[in-house]
Amino acid sequence: TSSSQAPKTTNAMELILQDVQHPNSHIKEKISEINSSISSLDRRLDTTECCIGDAEDVIQNLETNVQHLQEEIVKILGKTEDLENRSRRCNLHLVRLPEGVEGKDPVAFLEDWLPTFLNLPEMAEKLEIEWAHRTFMPKPKDSERPRMLLFKLLWFHDKELILQHARNSGPLRYKNKQIYFFPDMSADLFQKHKSFSEVKRLCKDLEIPFALLYPARFRIDFKGQRLFFTSPSDAENHIKMVLLREKDDLPPREQQTRP
Repeated sequence: TSSSQAPKTTNAMELILQDVQHPNSHIKEKISEINSSISSLDRRLDTTECCIGDAEDVIQNLETNVQHLQEEIVKILGKTEDLENRSRRCNLHLVRLPEGVEGKDPVAFLEDWLPTFLNLPEMAEKLEIEWAHRTFMPKPKDSERPRMLLFKLLWFHDKELILQHARNSGPLRYKNKQIYFFPDMSADLFQKHKSFSEVKRLCKDLEIPFALLYPARFRIDFKGQRLFFTSPSDAENHIKMVLLREKDDLPPREQQTRP
């Protein structure tokens, strides 16, 4: 039996060796399919690389255009804000004036009342107001804060004169109620002005003459120089640095006696 199995084993090994040394047609077909797939992938890879290169060029152009548009938007917004504030340059807000004292004709009331109230006889019979009205809100109750009274003066000089006199007169009162005058401006410009509050307080404490110019330029007369700032932090840092430098230059005795 063992002698009969040996020839069979030898024949099987020979067949395996023939298959290994001489691939059959099925293996050749598979290899051909693999080669075809590789060629197809190469072509698709080349096409993808071209598409990616084109997309990168398009994206670069878009980024350039977006940057240009953003710059244009900033310019347009700046011009729009400037136009809005210039259209309000003759407007004033009168805050906390008791509700209803202006009657049915607020223009006539203001033209007659303001020169007397602010002690500006030169404005009597010359003050011209184009329009005046309360803010468009529901009428408050007697216990609530009155609405602001907005009005537009015909002449910018009259508006500046009223604001200047209101600032120099100290607290203004009408029927035991403290009232305030404020210039009219956009919300963005108001926030810019508000950002200078700390440096304005610093200048008042140090008795440094200052002014907040239109639209939001801060001017100080400091150490013989007239300086302008558009950033409140820059103005504050400049004042503190100069004072610190002067303090360091003083002799020790003067540093102890100087407040």
